[in-house]
Amino acid sequence: MLNFIGVVTSGLQKAGKFMQKDVYQQQYQEKLGFMPYNGTLNIKLKSDVEINLKEKYNEKLKIINGNENLGDVYFLEATICTIDKSISEKGAILFPTKTVHKIDTIEFVAKNRLREKMNLNDNTQVRVSIDN
Repeated sequence: MLNFIGVVTSGLQKAGKFMQKDVYQQQYQEKLGFMPYNGTLNIKLKSDVEINLKEKYNEKLKIINGNENLGDVYFLEATICTIDKSISEKGAILFPTKTVHKIDTIEFVAKNRLREKMNLNDNTQVRVSIDN
């Protein structure tokens, strides 16, 4: 299991707009196993973490197909929890092929609005886990 710690950060408030696109909407329930809250939780990683998608996680990596105008979105199923592990939520880390984020920021989606469910604010530390 890969565990890493990061802090919640505010994004550009654009992910929700892209998540509502028909090309993605049709695939969320089928491929993620849930309809995600309309937006992503941005997490800035506290240390250098390399997720080697091509080797270690290649068989777990799934894809939501885009179209000629919108890029594909790769994802890994993951769990997010508070640092004290008192609240956790299953979801997925998204790896959009078109993104404005640097490599040190990940986008997490879940069924619920995580800021509310987990009482998260900017700079709140969280732990993210990916099963090997």
